[in-house]
This record gives sequence, C-alpha cells and structure tokens, in this order.
Amino acid sequence: MSGRRSLGVKAVVVFVGLLMVASPVAAASGAAVKIGEANERYFFAPTTAFVNVGGTVTWTNGTDALHTVTSDTGSELNSPTIAAAKTFTHTFATTGTFAYHCTIHPYAVGKVVVLAAGATLPATDTSPVAGTSTGDGSIGLVIVVLAGLAGAGLVLRRLRQNA
Repeated sequence: MSGRRSLGVKAVVVFVGLLMVASPVAAASGAAVKIGEANERYFFAPTTAFVNVGGTVTWTNGTDALHTVTSDTGSELNSPTIAAAKTFTHTFATTGTFAYHCTIHPYAVGKVVVLAAGATLPATDTSPVAGTSTGDGSIGLVIVVLAGLAGAGLVLRRLRQNA
C-alpha cells in the first residue's frame, strides 16, 4: 500500500473513531424532551429520559399550548409555564427516578431516570404515542457518518488515481 493510500485509510479510521467516542459523551451530558401533540393529546417524548448525575434535561415546547414540567412528588421539578417554542432546563444533582406531569394537561406524564456518574445510559424510546415519530436526533449522526464515509471514499479514489 502506498504512503498516500495508507494516510487516507488512517484518516478514515481516525474520523470514525472520533465519531464513536463523541457520541456517548454527548448522550451522557444531557437529554432532550419534546413536548408534542398527536391525536389532539399532548405528550412528553421520550416518556423516560436518562441522564447521569450532573446531567441536564431540556424540555422544548413543540406545541402552541402552554405546558409545565412539575414533579409528581417533592419539588425537584417545578417549571414556570412554558410557552410555544420555549424551553425549560434542569440539572440533576442526585440519582433517582423523577416522575413529572404537566399541571395544565395532567394526562401528559414522563419521568427522568438519573444514574450514577459514568454509568452507561440505556436506549431511549422516542415514540410514546402510537403512530407518531418524534425522533431523537440520531438521524443527524447517521448523516454525518455517511457523509464522512462518502468523503473518505472520494479521497481513497483520488489517491488510487494519483498512485
């Protein structure tokens, strides 16, 4: 294998490795919850969010109605009213499971599970309402990986032509 080709292969390996390392770090530092509407009912998606101690959850109101994020028991979560397209953010300092609801729409419920720092977070279900798809942002990662692989393929093709 020529020096140029070897360099291209190494570049691809490093790029893919960086993507694999960066993904878990981003997931462990925080979670996003969308407040959505389907079939004329409001919901939190995902219904269960996972973060590590010190992690932040951001709720984004994706509807035109007002909502709250309010603890079922205790006072861990007590957002002000969240207007359309606005957010509420909370950082969790202790482990535990924190159930919450919207005081305006009490049927809209969710929970945050806070795991010890460094613990591996489980997969998150992002479609709490049958027939809906709320997405979790992973499509963006797939696009980045595919674009990187396509770019690496072009680099390798050019290196072969020049060899």
